[in-house]
Amino acid sequence: MQEANLTQSLPISKMGGDADNTIAASAYPSGGNNSLINLIHLGYRSLVAQLGDLLSSGEMSNSSSNGHDDHNKEVIRCYCLPCLKFGHGERGKSNVKTIFGLIFVPFFLLTFFLLDDFGRVVVRNMQLRQGPSGLMSNRDETGVIDFHLNRRTLKEFPGHSREVLLLSPSLAVQGRGASHSFEAMIKCPRGILFMFHGCGRYAASFFYSPQGRKMVELATEMGLGIVAFTKSEELGCWNWANDGDTVKKLAKKFISTRLSKACAGANGSDAVYPPMYAFGASSGGSFVGMLSSQMKQDPEDYAPFLFSAANIQIMAPNEHDHWDIPTVFTTMSGDTQTSKRVQDWVNKEMQVDKGPYKIITTSGRKPIRVDHFRKVFRDDLQMSDRISGSIHQDLSTQGVINSSTDEVIANPRFAKHAVMSIWQKYDLLSRKEVANDSKHLDASDVHPFGVSKRLMRSLKKEELDDADSIWLIEELNVAWDEHEITAEGFEDVLDFFLETGSARLE
Repeated sequence: MQEANLTQSLPISKMGGDADNTIAASAYPSGGNNSLINLIHLGYRSLVAQLGDLLSSGEMSNSSSNGHDDHNKEVIRCYCLPCLKFGHGERGKSNVKTIFGLIFVPFFLLTFFLLDDFGRVVVRNMQLRQGPSGLMSNRDETGVIDFHLNRRTLKEFPGHSREVLLLSPSLAVQGRGASHSFEAMIKCPRGILFMFHGCGRYAASFFYSPQGRKMVELATEMGLGIVAFTKSEELGCWNWANDGDTVKKLAKKFISTRLSKACAGANGSDAVYPPMYAFGASSGGSFVGMLSSQMKQDPEDYAPFLFSAANIQIMAPNEHDHWDIPTVFTTMSGDTQTSKRVQDWVNKEMQVDKGPYKIITTSGRKPIRVDHFRKVFRDDLQMSDRISGSIHQDLSTQGVINSSTDEVIANPRFAKHAVMSIWQKYDLLSRKEVANDSKHLDASDVHPFGVSKRLMRSLKKEELDDADSIWLIEELNVAWDEHEITAEGFEDVLDFFLETGSARLE
């Protein structure tokens, strides 16, 4: 190994008062001991000597030139890299600083960025492990809940064809103050929620109506995938003769093709399907009941399309339908007839040790306050406090709500003219005209309340027209609390699904 002789100025110690008698203090005795510990020690002392020589003041250089030569310098044999010389005096200092900057500063910055990226990954993983409390639905650039709707037409021989709306659970990690801008796609969902709407409603309205999109948001945050079937007549009601066999065959095809690939086991082994859940409102609820009854009678014919749990809203089961699938019934307190029929059916089924069953009854009629619509569309900046207050004033002026109590005066379904005149005042056409007349608004940024731009691209024209009006009538019907789809209690429904549905698979 190459050697380098380094010198370091040492203090002169006087002995016996004789200034001429001096001795050079040796920093490290020279010798042939090349053990690892000695080499490390020697390298350290070499580095100290080198830095002392380079960073010393100019006086030391002058003293060296004035006759203090090698007889009062320490000779250190060097066996390590730090002994490389960079020069003496000011030039040496400059060289050391330059090399320090060229090597250490980039290394420090690189380490900082690597630690920052590592920290972000750790934080994201911790938030993902926290479950739904650390997750939120994806948002677009304006903050609106952004559903990436996938429309597919499923076909099965002979003659079965139906459009199906699919939504995979796509989540964003919620950070402090805002969400991180990345999507956490779940390849195999935690479960599949099949959704069936009522008469006069599009299947797509689950994704843009106030109550529907809140339910879908909660379900996807639980890790559930959404499958919404269209009816044979979209604005009609579910008809078992036209829809029953088609839904069964196409649901089985969806599971055996799309879901089997996503949920395939390790090394290509057979898929382990997640639990299947069902939601139906009104006519859709009756249809879910009929499906559940048929699944009980002939499970082999329906497998693997078998519900682990179901939620039936604002509809009582048919008397001849019987099943043992865990079920939550959601009834509205204003519909006492349906509530009684549901209670009678549950009491009868419980006598033969079926279930479990659960009944959720809504809290009753609700006021429409000044900030009601601002809270409903809390994610949409279009629904400002000013517009929410203006809608409230229009409802009061039109006699839809009581100006002093904010309660809905009569069934909104019987006040169609008044309700229509209000939503038309705030529809797309009217708000775009306002935007065109304003210097601060862009008409291209106007969209139906609660509908992201990406979702708009997935909707048909008739569905966009529906989204432009449903926001008002649905909220008024929920406030009237008699017969309307509702997100009230849906968190309890999802908890019921995960508890009873998962246990049913074990």
